[in-house]
Amino acid sequence: MGLRFRKVFSLGGLLRLNISKTGIAVGVGPRGFSLSIGSKGIRKSVGIPGSGLSYQDTTSWKKLNEASDAPAEQVASGTSDENHVTGNSASTINPWKIAFVLLVVAISVWYFISSNQRAIQQPEALTTIAPAPNHALSSPEVREAQTLLNQKGYKAGPVDGVVGPKTRLAAKAFLKAKGMQPATDLDLHFLNQLRAQ
Repeated sequence: MGLRFRKVFSLGGLLRLNISKTGIAVGVGPRGFSLSIGSKGIRKSVGIPGSGLSYQDTTSWKKLNEASDAPAEQVASGTSDENHVTGNSASTINPWKIAFVLLVVAISVWYFISSNQRAIQQPEALTTIAPAPNHALSSPEVREAQTLLNQKGYKAGPVDGVVGPKTRLAAKAFLKAKGMQPATDLDLHFLNQLRAQ
């Protein structure tokens, strides 16, 4: 088995730029239906996504070139010998290939310009310190809260590390006196507020 290489760049929306070892192609279309214009020709694909069923039709550049030259030869053969073109110089320049190359260049320039603008517009990520996660108080933290409440004049009861009715009433009274929203449960944020006062 030979070496295979393929990279697909999404150009926004339904447009893609495909690069492989055989050349560059531009693809357009949603999943299940696509039209690709590449170095080998034009490929149309229709399928049912996820089922493995699909149909492909590929038209090579050679066939397209022959089809575009046929009407010109018919017209030339119907005219006088003076107007008949004996050289084959017009058929060597394929307008489809020129259009394809221009399309690939335009899309590449657009892609790189837009990616550079996105890099310029996005400021560097600010490093922020995440707040400490909130959790229910452990027994030593409850003892600390009870001690601080008792020291501040709120009757939290004995310092036993258990959140009882006296501790809850003292916590609500403390928060109410400070103009804060009464907490439903004693947590780390409450302890930090208690430490700060």
